[in-house]
Amino acid sequence: MNICIVKQHTTYDLYTKTGPDIRTVVESSNWRTGPIGLVEAFNCDFRIVWENREKECQVGKKHWGKYVEGWDIWPKGSIAEDVDEIDWCKYNIVIAIDIAVPTRIIRKYPQVMWCYYFIEGGPTAIDGHLGGSPYYGYNVFITHRLAKSLLTVESMSARSMMIERRATLDMPYYVMSKNTLNKIYPELTAYKRTGFVLSHHSYPCLAKEERLQLSKYGELNTPIQSISDIHRCELKSKYYIVHPNCKPMAGLGVIEAISAGCLVLAPKNKLWGFPELLSDSLGFDDFSQLIEVIRTLNVNDELYECERESQRNKVQEWCYINPIYNIKYLYNIFNKCTVSKVTQSLYEYKAYIESMIKRGKRFISRKMSWNNYNKRSRCSRD
Repeated sequence: MNICIVKQHTTYDLYTKTGPDIRTVVESSNWRTGPIGLVEAFNCDFRIVWENREKECQVGKKHWGKYVEGWDIWPKGSIAEDVDEIDWCKYNIVIAIDIAVPTRIIRKYPQVMWCYYFIEGGPTAIDGHLGGSPYYGYNVFITHRLAKSLLTVESMSARSMMIERRATLDMPYYVMSKNTLNKIYPELTAYKRTGFVLSHHSYPCLAKEERLQLSKYGELNTPIQSISDIHRCELKSKYYIVHPNCKPMAGLGVIEAISAGCLVLAPKNKLWGFPELLSDSLGFDDFSQLIEVIRTLNVNDELYECERESQRNKVQEWCYINPIYNIKYLYNIFNKCTVSKVTQSLYEYKAYIESMIKRGKRFISRKMSWNNYNKRSRCSRD
């Protein structure tokens, strides 16, 4: 099966090179690692197209554009393509980052299953401002969520694809197996793991005395900002730590760290996106409890390996095996679907209206809750 991952050249996230190999592609990323595990399962191309001014191709930029002003997101010598000049029919599935391919082109290639992620969507966006997706003639909206189960004919996504020619698909932004990063950096697999690497938001939270406490159990590996340096630190570290005082996060880096072979230690309340990847038995609320967990693991190699393998098996299943199976399954249904483009457009419009109604009800509900709060506050003050 042939798959293409495509982004616009002005999109701040992911790759600025498309080859000649997967390592070069990954190391060219401006920010995150992305769904690189797709290369293990499919004949997968990466493409960069020049920014398109059509309305749908600007939606993603409206979400994040103001936050990346001044960034050097298009390195000198990078190459992009004209979206109109690509032979899209060579692909079974195209996965766009934001809306990289305009609707007018999608309509020309009805045999392709068109999918998209929104970079800043996150695993909760389908229940909020991206409710009702997919739009713009696309067939599949990818939710960022862990794929915890395999699709069947009874699954909502499967039924929706058959009836509407459009569906949502639970698949994380980091599609990767428990060995993906080891395969990309094979020369690092022979090293004995030692020390710690922290999540991006955790380093500023680490006090001097806490750094000293950690040093008793290993070196603190501090990456520079490049993706490849982060990967190298993860591949040689024993633990990946989320500091108990850092702000809550979705936690994509946790998937990456587990794939790299680290044991992740994090409070569940700091990982709102993927808390189920963590082990309840390794929970902690403050730094002193974290040190106790590390002390216990350091004197019990069997426990360490057991907990590490438990996390790795979850990533293998939810971030690789199930997503790969499900996107194939959904494509097979798409390929058999006889629903017309007109019918798909009608269902898309219906989903948009229903989503706007739901958002309006949520807005009214929040407003009423706020008004009731103000009334109670006034009463208590009086």
